[in-house]
Amino acid sequence: MGDSLALSPNPHSLQPRSGRVLAVAYSCDPYKCMESRVGWQRVMQAARNHRVWVLHGGRTPSDVLSRYAAEQLPDALIEFIAVPNCRLGSAYREQVDLFWPRYRLWQRQAKRYAVELHKQHQFHLIHQINFCSFREPGLTWRLGIPFVWGPIGGTHNLPLRFLTQCDFAGGCREVVRALVNAWQLRMSRRIRGAARTADRVFAASQAAKNDLERCLGVKVQVQLETGIGPAIEHRREPRTSDRPFRLLWAGRQRTWKGLPLLTKALTQLPKSLDYELRVLGVGASHAVWRRQAERLGVADRIQWIGWPEYADTLPHYEWADAFVFTSLRDTSGTGLLESLAAGTPIVGLDHQGAADIMTSDCAEPIRVDTPRQVSSDIAQAISRLADDPDRWQQMSEAAKLRSSQFRWEELADEMEYTYQQILAGDVCWESLPYDESAREPVGSNARRAANRFARSTSPSSS
Repeated sequence: MGDSLALSPNPHSLQPRSGRVLAVAYSCDPYKCMESRVGWQRVMQAARNHRVWVLHGGRTPSDVLSRYAAEQLPDALIEFIAVPNCRLGSAYREQVDLFWPRYRLWQRQAKRYAVELHKQHQFHLIHQINFCSFREPGLTWRLGIPFVWGPIGGTHNLPLRFLTQCDFAGGCREVVRALVNAWQLRMSRRIRGAARTADRVFAASQAAKNDLERCLGVKVQVQLETGIGPAIEHRREPRTSDRPFRLLWAGRQRTWKGLPLLTKALTQLPKSLDYELRVLGVGASHAVWRRQAERLGVADRIQWIGWPEYADTLPHYEWADAFVFTSLRDTSGTGLLESLAAGTPIVGLDHQGAADIMTSDCAEPIRVDTPRQVSSDIAQAISRLADDPDRWQQMSEAAKLRSSQFRWEELADEMEYTYQQILAGDVCWESLPYDESAREPVGSNARRAANRFARSTSPSSS
């Protein structure tokens, strides 16, 4: 899972402490979109050892979330507080293109709630969980409370050579997005302030870590933003040659997801290779992509499934012989993890967050040089997997083994170690960067809070 920032050894073993944690998770629900599931898992993992208050966007009522939490962790001390947006933010609600202004207005509301809650509960730590993007750190980092931000991503851009895979509007959008990314990473005082105030910043990929460290001048630790649940304890049956080779593609059907790279690859497969492709997802590019598949002569091999509920997507990963990942920009990809957990080898673009997940044991990594080269290499990789059942079986077993490194329990243990360091006032970076605009080095929030934590948890203060 990429290279994590090394932590200096702690000279004293950390004694487990239970603190009061404020989690800011705009999207939080175990049964909805990926961001919602990520928010939920982060909150529930924190609640294993701490008392947690959760500020969320209210898409799911707080009493429903409380019921879900009681079912999963009956003894957890966790409180969900729905934060309504202001009138202007609510007016933006149905405008997809205005999500970020709406979300920023919501973060202002969340800060107001956080201030009032802090007066009542004196939090030891704030964790800004989602959305998983560097461009919106919220405002709770200004409260002088130890602050954890992330994991975050969103720094990746679509490779310029692949703009030809976009329609005109999509290509313009990608160029504008890349320019905005460059400006925000280097010029936004709020993003820089949050990063330099934070006691720990987590990046969701090695590529995002490199971008954040280069542009913001802070040390960043890598942890994948998403994870998977308990392992499916069964071995995939060996492949047989009496049925088509099964391919799966999943994701939003938008230009940057790159499905045409796969459909063009299908035209290059040997005539003797019988295959079928399932496409999971919906989006603005759906009609264009279906017409393209018709023109290429591969439409009769493709099933367009739509976007089922999350639980209903999982059987498709077990059905597949290979999962094809063609996203031209992505922080990571839940589909990659689900395919590994199902024992399904991956054929995927070897860049950005996907490069941290795939290995040559469980995947066919594809270089990202030119569109023609990518489609050609995808076709060759599919052919190799289809022609060698023994190698496929080895990769299937390696995929399940690889997936164990991305279990939520594993990620939670790493995050809990960070929490414990902060609660102990012992932020052990190899070296702490210095914010020249401030009077104290980054991470000083934790040290300032250590005495307060000790006082609030001592017998005399209880």
